[in-house]
Order: sequence, then structure tokens, then C-alpha cells
Amino acid sequence: MKHGFFLLASVGLTALLAAGLSAPLPAQAPAKALVYNFDADTAGKPPARFHFARTGQGAEGDTTDYRFPLAVLDEGSYQDVAVSVKFKAVAGKVDQAGGIIFRYQDANNYYLVRANALEDNYRLYHVVAGRRRQFAGANFRVAPNQWHTLRVEIVGPQIKCYFDGALKITASDSTFKGAGKVGVWTKADSVTYFDDLAVEGLSGARGALPPGKTLAQRLVDELAKKHPELLRIGLHVTPPRSSENIIVASNVSAKVGQKSDPEDLQAMKTGRPVVLREGENFDVTLPLHDASGRIIGAIGLTLKSATGEQEGDATRRARAIARELENRTPSKDSLFGT
Repeated sequence: MKHGFFLLASVGLTALLAAGLSAPLPAQAPAKALVYNFDADTAGKPPARFHFARTGQGAEGDTTDYRFPLAVLDEGSYQDVAVSVKFKAVAGKVDQAGGIIFRYQDANNYYLVRANALEDNYRLYHVVAGRRRQFAGANFRVAPNQWHTLRVEIVGPQIKCYFDGALKITASDSTFKGAGKVGVWTKADSVTYFDDLAVEGLSGARGALPPGKTLAQRLVDELAKKHPELLRIGLHVTPPRSSENIIVASNVSAKVGQKSDPEDLQAMKTGRPVVLREGENFDVTLPLHDASGRIIGAIGLTLKSATGEQEGDATRRARAIARELENRTPSKDSLFGT
């Protein structure tokens, strides 16, 4: 039976590692896949391979709102990365929150996605010079005293945030463009458990794609030009000599090479559309066919919604647009020709 997890409690953090709050980052190890489950760590002591830091002010035991304890993973430095962690909000009168930090430069400069069980929301921030600014978010139930899974993926400026396996936030931001460390975060008087931190570098995903502009990318470029109502287009296909399904073409260049999301794989597996509402817009993922009708992948289309448009209307509109591209796709392999 699994017993290991890591407690990050604002109340005791400064006393535990007060001397290390202003220490410089340890030397960065080469980025690699990593899973950290805390099973071998001693209860009540700081976990190995992490150092603690803090953004904001406040003293141990008070209820200062603008205090953000951090546990930063010493191993690895990542630019394009996927990070996931299990967390449980256990206690806190001011806050009951837990989150992931990424592209971390120091205690005052990093990205953060966090969930809050008192506020029932999920928020994406950048922290610059110690000041936190939200630039995306979603509202939904975050149950306290239950394990949840947070996941963030960042490739270039494109960020996707998941909660318990469901995509909740998509955003773009260029505040921090280079590599940085990853870790976990909490706030004020929160008492939060963390477990099973998983980190995977994503920068190698582009290597499966041939150089030059492929047929797939030319078709996407032409579709974007013809349909200005399309905010995002993504073709999800498994390249030759690769086992991973990735975005092989997009009108957002930073997305090319990124691994496909669960909804993309679901559309391919079931042959049915997956529709998400993104604010005023619709994100429609459809199975992608070649000209003969074979399913060869998935196509994701984010459309500006028309006045009064419902999910079924948006899906029909997306299908018609997708067929324009499919009719010009002789086969899956042809998409990778230049």
C-alpha cells in the first residue's frame, strides 16, 4: 500500500527552511523525464531533491494573505514541459489551495496554475518581480479533503491546464520564454498534501516532423486564410516512424510538435466529435479522414461563435470546414510530403 506524500503547510514552512529562502538556485541538471512520489522520504522532514522558497511576506503562524510557500524541484530545467501532481487541500481559513509552478526563475518570477477549494476556481498566473497577475482561469467545484490531479503543458507561449484529466484552461503568454525549474505552491494558511509529481520535457516532440512546409501545413494555412472565423486549427496525426500522436500542423506555430490531448485521441477512437465551450467560442475536435473516408487522425477547430449558435450548429459548421481539407488529403502519409 502506498504511504508517501509531501505536506506543504504555510504555517510551518518558514521555520523549517528559513535560512534557505534567499538562497540561489542549485546548479541545473539536464532535463529528463522524472516521477517523484515521496515514498522514500521521512515523514516530517523536507523531501529530498527539493528546496523551499517563498513569494510575499508574513511570519510563521499568522494569516497573511500574500504569502506563497514554494517547493522547487532541484533536478532539471525545462522550457517546453508537461507537469502533473496530485494534491489534497486539507485545511486553511484564509485559503485552501495548491498549484504547480513552471518556468521558475526565482522566488519572484515564474508561472503558476493553482486550484482553490475555498473559492472553487482554477487560475493561471504569471508572477513578475513578486507581483502575481492572473491571465486565465475557470470556475468549478474543487472539493476539499479529496485527492485531485493538476496538470499543465507549455510549449512555446501556449499553455494548457487540466484538472482531474479535463482540459479547463487554454492560454498564450510570453512573459517567460526560456527554461526554468518546476515545483509546487500553496498560499497563506493552506495545509496541502502533494504526491506523484511527474515531469516530462516536450521539446523533442518536433523531431518526428520533416523539415520544410508539409502538405499538412499548407492545407492548414489555406484553411485559415479562407476562414477568418477560425481562431485555432490543429491537425493531430501520428508521423511516420513515430508512435506518438502529435499536432503536425497548426495556424499557431508554437503548437506544432505538441502531444495530442485526451479529447483529440477520443475523437479518433470513437469517430465522434468532442465539443468544448471556451468562453464565447466553441472548440470542436473531429475525426480526420483522408479523401477515401479512412480515419487518419483528428482535426481541432476553435470557432468564433455566431449569435445564438448552439453546440450542434457549431459542430455542423466545423464538419463542413473539415471536409474542405479532407477532400484534398489523399492519404495520411501524403500530409508529410513537402
